Amino acid sequence: MNPQKYLPQWVIILLIVILSTIPPFSTDMFLPALPEMVQSFGTTEAVLNITLYGFMFFQAVFMLLLGPISDKYGRKPILTVSIIIYIITSLLASVAPTIETFILCRMIQGASSGGMMVISIALIKDCFEERIRNTVLTLTVVLGVVGPVASPILGAYIIEAINWQSTLAFPGLLTIICLIITLLFSESLPAEEKLTGNLPSVYKRMAGVCRHKSFMTFLFAMGIFSLPFMAYLAVSSYIFVEGFGIAGTTYSYMLAVNAILGTLGMLLLQRLTKGRSNKTMGVIVIIFAFVSSFILLGAGHLNAAVCFIGTTFMVISAFAARPYALGILMSQFDGDTGSVSSVFNFTLVFIGCLGMAAGTLPWPTYITGLGTCCLFAGVLGALLMYATVKAKVPLKGL
Repeated sequence: MNPQKYLPQWVIILLIVILSTIPPFSTDMFLPALPEMVQSFGTTEAVLNITLYGFMFFQAVFMLLLGPISDKYGRKPILTVSIIIYIITSLLASVAPTIETFILCRMIQGASSGGMMVISIALIKDCFEERIRNTVLTLTVVLGVVGPVASPILGAYIIEAINWQSTLAFPGLLTIICLIITLLFSESLPAEEKLTGNLPSVYKRMAGVCRHKSFMTFLFAMGIFSLPFMAYLAVSSYIFVEGFGIAGTTYSYMLAVNAILGTLGMLLLQRLTKGRSNKTMGVIVIIFAFVSSFILLGAGHLNAAVCFIGTTFMVISAFAARPYALGILMSQFDGDTGSVSSVFNFTLVFIGCLGMAAGTLPWPTYITGLGTCCLFAGVLGALLMYATVKAKVPLKGL
């Protein structure tokens, strides 16, 4: 643990929170405008959705690449370069004249956000003692929900007041705060903890993390709940705005309420499971995914309210799974924080990419596809959780 010499801990928490909210701001802010963007670029829903899961794919790849590099060279240089590239590509995306240029900007933007996200997780372990690390993690997850809550509402008003292009520039301008803080703070990774050897040897250490069967099984058991959640983000505007005829502003408030209920549900579950077996939270996450699938497949087409209730259970499941899994997995390895962060974030984002692609498949309806994704996540999550519990080499803390 390497406390900052020049900045108080609340500033570091602010940095981590903003870095955690940038990906939601990068996607959720222009979700209300997706139908309008299809017409503006003269393209199709399928092509435009490439900008969503393409962003996520490059984000995931660069999380995997940059985490181990930060273990060798430090957090500050990786974070500084990532922030600068993100700011530039955000502004360029806002003035992209064609869908091809827009897609390219989004890919590079995703790559830079990958560096920002992986460092944000590593900073939690670098800058805070173990006794308060989980508290900081929960706090940043809760405050990080400001992104999903605020971005659709803010995006809807910006779209109405200015245009949808402005929703792409806003996250870049917000990230300038992160750049200022990053330039002021000292390197968080102590020199004696930096990995030695060449880059191939560094990546071999990450491969060692991936070869830990119980680690990877549990990671996929909880990470799979990112699949229906990201599928929901990809198709929610088509379900509520085009399908049910909800106004764009009302739709943005619905997403905000989804996120608020997801956060409150996560906190309530953490409180109810405190002092109980760590397996309890995993079981509840799985149950909530099944409840969501049954509501969506059984009655989700009836009206917007029923569909909204079904998606809320899914959001709570996804929100609760992330801090639960990360708290357990971060304690499995010492000295490989960047690698663990890379593998964790890569897996969740890659699964999220698959979710966005799955949500936009030619289902009979988008609601049917979303319910099927929830059902798939529940079944696979249950099987992998069972395999983790019965593994010969158990995880610490599970």
